[in-house]
Amino acid sequence: MFFRKEQKKKKRFEEIYDSYVEQVYRFIFLKTGSKDEAEDITSKTFMRVWETVKRENPETGMRNPRAYTYRIARNLLVDYYRSKREGNVSTDDVVIKDESMRADERAELNSEMEQVRNALSNLNEDYQDIIIWYYLNELSIQEIADITGKSETNVRVTAHRAISALKKEMGV
Repeated sequence: MFFRKEQKKKKRFEEIYDSYVEQVYRFIFLKTGSKDEAEDITSKTFMRVWETVKRENPETGMRNPRAYTYRIARNLLVDYYRSKREGNVSTDDVVIKDESMRADERAELNSEMEQVRNALSNLNEDYQDIIIWYYLNELSIQEIADITGKSETNVRVTAHRAISALKKEMGV
């Protein structure tokens, strides 16, 4: 009986990890601008998710594992910013490395990505988070509301304002 519950917990964690690790990593990377920091914070995020899964009832589980995972990542980013005393998205050492693309296409995409990251770094934290979650990681309004503790209406309004602010920053 004990072994079966542990196997269910392990399987549950593997499903959560496989489903969200890339998106969570991307979110953290865009916020820190550092591959090493993003890997470290992503690892810590999933260590905390594992601790929660170990304690939960495998039959009932977390209500929304995606939102829960992002909430942990967001809290770890707050800790990271506090320790660094900075809140900007860095563009250092960020390069697109898609081998199927021609060198000129890759250079143009990297340039565009740098422009977006620079504009994004000039927005407030709430706007940055919502743009990344909603437009890049395709989280639902409900999931973002669960992560932030805000109403769905508030998240919709903030998303609209965030994209308007990003367009203004980019001169679009």
